[in-house]
Amino acid sequence: MEGDRIAGLRSRDGSLISVYAGRPSPGGFGALLSDLVKPLRERSEALDRRVQKSVRSDTDRIHDLADQLEIDSAPGYAIFASDIDDTFVIQPLSHPAPNVSTLGPRPYMRPLRAMPRALRSGIIVADNTTARTFVAMEGIVEEIHAPIGANIGKRSFGGFSGYDEHTVRSRADEVTAKLWREAGERLLDRHVERAFDYLAIGSHDETVDEISRNLHPYLTRLKRETFTASPQTISIPSLRADVTEMDKRVRRHRQSALAGRVCDTAWSGGNAVLGLNEVLDAANSQAIDTLVVAGPFIRPGAICNECGYLARDGAACPLCGSPLFHVDDVVGAVMDATVSAGGTVSQIRVASPLDREGVGALTRFPVPVAR
Repeated sequence: MEGDRIAGLRSRDGSLISVYAGRPSPGGFGALLSDLVKPLRERSEALDRRVQKSVRSDTDRIHDLADQLEIDSAPGYAIFASDIDDTFVIQPLSHPAPNVSTLGPRPYMRPLRAMPRALRSGIIVADNTTARTFVAMEGIVEEIHAPIGANIGKRSFGGFSGYDEHTVRSRADEVTAKLWREAGERLLDRHVERAFDYLAIGSHDETVDEISRNLHPYLTRLKRETFTASPQTISIPSLRADVTEMDKRVRRHRQSALAGRVCDTAWSGGNAVLGLNEVLDAANSQAIDTLVVAGPFIRPGAICNECGYLARDGAACPLCGSPLFHVDDVVGAVMDATVSAGGTVSQIRVASPLDREGVGALTRFPVPVAR
């Protein structure tokens, strides 16, 4: 994968440039890139001549990309460059990223790590006579086969035909339930192929629970989102807008739950840590299972390019004795270390108890606090 290749880039001289540029207004890439590379040139003046020369060459080359990036259509770009190490990578981004530039021994991956994971949803839009099923992911909504219809006949009688009316209504309810089960089977097949993150039911309020009761337990155990819709009038654009809002709600719910889990586990003495110093200890022990960062929380620090040791400051690595490189964002380096050790990372965007600490983690085993 491209992300894995980028994460493996290294510069022993600390000359690796990382630039993230979101799409500006038309014609604005030239000015944006100039603003991003200027501080890199200034920082390189304190480094040796080889690094200075490399940075000048790379920043010129990055600035010259302005016309090309104007023509392309991605929401943003990540650029990684080190002339000394024969590195120059342009990565289009699927989501906008903050405009940022750094210089160091390793690529700055945090904007990539912080991008929201794509959510996959199974959707049923139904009433008593028609059901339509969809799968949505990354803004793409796909309808599964043609709509399913059911002929429920006449549901009511006038006069004194009470028994006949009851029979017809019962028959109609059976046909409708079968309709919903068939729609659910379509979704179940897709869920088995690749699991949904949530199930969405579009109908009238009074029908949603009835539809849910007729679906397979594998589907009903998923987080459920609902919205008002009719299978006769729903359109792909309107459904896409509904999915966008439901994705936001699901992400907020997950982020809030995750932050609460980290804090509750740490406060109760379980396998979790809170605070940057404690998280650094956990990362250096390769103990982090799930790292959670509160929004744009950022702190400077240091990293050993030889063994990956992370610290708040220092000149030499206490493990291998190699020089430590200054990094603008040691939290981003913790993200990289977590992923490299097989853990997961999440940068949350909801208010939570984690805001006070800035960062926390669920750990695989207890981590002694060294500080």
